[in-house]
Amino acid sequence: MSSFRQLAAPGAQFVRATRSDGAPLRHLITPERESFAEFIADGESWPVRQGGPMALWDTIDRALVAWQDDGSPGIETVRLRVTDRSHSYWIDSSPLLRWEHRLA
Repeated sequence: MSSFRQLAAPGAQFVRATRSDGAPLRHLITPERESFAEFIADGESWPVRQGGPMALWDTIDRALVAWQDDGSPGIETVRLRVTDRSHSYWIDSSPLLRWEHRLA
């Protein structure tokens, strides 16, 4: 599952921290896209606040739902095409599980 999250948001980093009052903080950041998702502990739930040009958590959540809807296929089902301009990843059984990572 974490492999699919990384395909949906390449370069995203998960950071754990603690506020001065001891409350846990969790952040998902992607410096290249200048976007973040902040997970705020609220009892049993973790509401999400997002910022930046990319809705980072929404992107990952859509990929996760599509992956689950497709029967949670293993990483061995991922196909890869490499060109001089991009790397493309996909799972044949789901049109929603397709990603293209352009090279700089």
